[in-house]
Amino acid sequence: MLPKWHILIGFVFSYLLAHFFNISLLSALLIFSSSVLIDVDHYIHYIYKKRDISLINAYFWHKGLPKHHKKILHIFHTLEFHILVFLISFFWRPLIFIFLGLLLHSVSDLIDLFLGKMKFFREGREFFLIKYLLTRDKSEYF
Repeated sequence: MLPKWHILIGFVFSYLLAHFFNISLLSALLIFSSSVLIDVDHYIHYIYKKRDISLINAYFWHKGLPKHHKKILHIFHTLEFHILVFLISFFWRPLIFIFLGLLLHSVSDLIDLFLGKMKFFREGREFFLIKYLLTRDKSEYF
């Protein structure tokens, strides 16, 4: 999903929570920020692959990837990362709002994938860090 949609969805969701559920502005900002900034792992992947730090080049490189490409491990999008943030939120309360933002982002991505941008769970993204770590032949990854 393009960043503009994550920004819009994150803003609307955060606004609705703040307005109807009376969460603080800071909590709403944590949800919004984490729902957008989770994509920093796309940028990290681009820097690693291309040895270039241009954010604009990274955006267009990712946007230009073919529809059916090898899997990419985006560490912040993995189930294990989400579980880790959720578990730590029991000890540091603000992390629950960051977790909600991550969850909102990931659910938005899954809906986007399911609606036809890619073959669901088959191409484009690795959802499980453990699967990546246990895969001996990394040639299926980009």
